[in-house]
Amino acid sequence: MDTISLHGFTLERQPAPPVKAAEAYSDTALRLSAQPMPGIVSHRDIAWGPEPWQRFDVFAPEGVTQALPVLVFLHGGGWVVGWKEWGGFMAPAVAAAGAILVCPTYRLAPAHRFPVNLEDCLDALAAVKERIGDFGGDAHHIYVGGHSAGGHLAAMVGLRRDLWRGRIGKELRGILPVSGILDLVQANPAPESLEAAVYSTVLANPADDVAASPVTYAADLRMKLLLAWGEHDSQRVKASNAKMAAALSSMGISFDSMRLAGLDHFDTHLVLQNAGHPWYSVLSRWIAGQT
Repeated sequence: MDTISLHGFTLERQPAPPVKAAEAYSDTALRLSAQPMPGIVSHRDIAWGPEPWQRFDVFAPEGVTQALPVLVFLHGGGWVVGWKEWGGFMAPAVAAAGAILVCPTYRLAPAHRFPVNLEDCLDALAAVKERIGDFGGDAHHIYVGGHSAGGHLAAMVGLRRDLWRGRIGKELRGILPVSGILDLVQANPAPESLEAAVYSTVLANPADDVAASPVTYAADLRMKLLLAWGEHDSQRVKASNAKMAAALSSMGISFDSMRLAGLDHFDTHLVLQNAGHPWYSVLSRWIAGQT
């Protein structure tokens, strides 16, 4: 595996991110994740299979005396780039909310096209469920979230119950996509656009755009859901979250949502270094069993 060293992490070398702003985001997320985290015990590169991508990082509070709920958070990167190390900086805030953070990786397009990434995420959840007790986690109390493409995958994990096949079940309590891309359907996307790349690079079959869209499965929501997006997010994120919210509301299905004032597509994740952010208030409320 060809590797590079960034902020003390040894990472698989990847192509440049699909948009320029993502480079600054990546550098910031890695820098934050490399900082010391007092009170947090880090377990990195836990293998759940023989392949390099079959790894997850676990971040647990020191001195855990009872099994804690688990937040599995999936990295973004347009399904074509991304490292699990982008999410580690959330650990202190997740711990303050009363949970353990797990950051897995998954295979990337174009070498591995959808639905390979979704199957990887489901397999990762199964591995977390099996192993998390070793790190002080409660295998019966799991949430899944993610940023951007990771938000899309988190939503698919929670909504596609027909794909669970014993890998995950009622222990999955809620979904938290942050700036998630919830509708992949785009008629006549502009050439070279991110929307066009979904068809040319991400999907194994371009005709699967509907089947690969979380909004298609809105009626199948059977757990808690928090939709979060930025005021200055990408248009497709804002539109797809609005479409999901409208679909759920039309069916009388309850969910939480928050529009993050003043934030763009990358700020919505980086702001989660702040334990006092309202996003964590929702997670804490869920953990406490409050509606």
